[in-house]
Amino acid sequence: MTKLQIPYGSSLINVGIEGKLLALEGDRSKANHKNHDAITHALQNPIDANRLRAIVNARKDAKIIIVVDDHTREAPTEKILDALTAEIGEKHKKQITLLVACGTHAAPAEADLKRILGKHYTQYNLVIHDCDAPDLVFVGTTSRGTPVLLNRNYVEADIKILTGDISLHYYAGFGGGRKSILPGISSRETIKKNHALLVDERATTTNIVDNPVHLDMCEAASFAPPHFVINTVSDAAGNLVDAYAGEMNAVFLKGAEVAKDLFCLETDDLFDILLVSAGGFPKDRNLYQATKAIQNCYRAVVPGGELILVAECREGIGDLYFEDWMNRYATYEAAEDAIKTNFVLGGHKAFYIRRIMNRVRLSIVSELDTHILMRWGINAYESVEDALLDKNDKVKIGIVKKGLDTLLLTDEIKEEVRKKK
Repeated sequence: MTKLQIPYGSSLINVGIEGKLLALEGDRSKANHKNHDAITHALQNPIDANRLRAIVNARKDAKIIIVVDDHTREAPTEKILDALTAEIGEKHKKQITLLVACGTHAAPAEADLKRILGKHYTQYNLVIHDCDAPDLVFVGTTSRGTPVLLNRNYVEADIKILTGDISLHYYAGFGGGRKSILPGISSRETIKKNHALLVDERATTTNIVDNPVHLDMCEAASFAPPHFVINTVSDAAGNLVDAYAGEMNAVFLKGAEVAKDLFCLETDDLFDILLVSAGGFPKDRNLYQATKAIQNCYRAVVPGGELILVAECREGIGDLYFEDWMNRYATYEAAEDAIKTNFVLGGHKAFYIRRIMNRVRLSIVSELDTHILMRWGINAYESVEDALLDKNDKVKIGIVKKGLDTLLLTDEIKEEVRKKK
């Protein structure tokens, strides 16, 4: 028996596994971890842009907006703000407004804001983006037909700054950069129209060459571009790998290159059973967020095999439309038809899950209501031991401890990438 620990909520759980086990963690030693001075260094050496302090000093009494990630992301926001405000200078402190980019997510609670912002929570004017606010500003329509309405505070600011992290994203290719604008500070309709492009087969993790979701986001951001961007890349454990600052597209491309090398893991193996932890809290705070780990890993399971997601989901399902669509559309075909004819944010998660369930058996170890999961055709367990009980010890088992931050590159995926080149 092999014994190991995997993330679950805010702790690690002990797991004993019989069978042929392969832990898929990759060689993370290639990540050159840096200290927090890397953020300051990035600000002092911007890519394709003037230094931020020069931009600010050239605009006396300018209204400065700094867009920060919300509580569903793990960017080192407090540390970024430490370096940013030092670069901007104390004399400009009263000119700064922090804008929390929530997209369509619920507004963060006070405790979340304190965790995200730290000491900066009480130091600046703070605005929480509302995608349904009546005063959003129309800035243009993309070539793909997405009407772009953005947060008024951002549009009317004299100096616009984006912050955040660059990580894997299962239909935009990568997070970071332009995503702080769309979906971060966009209207619900803008986000809905953009995300409807995810049904395109090119809208996949790490692809930004011909990905319509990514390209539409970039075009939307160009209507009200930031003056300066600071993005970081951290490994799955939250260790800072590097930081990049300057012009939005140059920063994003540099960070995406590093993130791809860091998070993509090639595997020649396919598994009868693949045990996937979402990576612990906050990545497994609800099922809506945790399903990204399934998307990253399911193609390393043999067709008809089983993927077991390990995710606490202390906040439940996480999205009413996701839950409604899982209840309403019991097959992949039904979900596919619905997503193409009546796209609904949240419903797209049901579309992905039903597509995956059309290929592999899905089980979940969580705190969720087992009756709900069973009604959806998902096996529900309260422990990993229960999920693995009575499994044949001759089957090949794989385990991924950080599923949201690990894209398993199988021969199938590598062939798809080759055909796109």
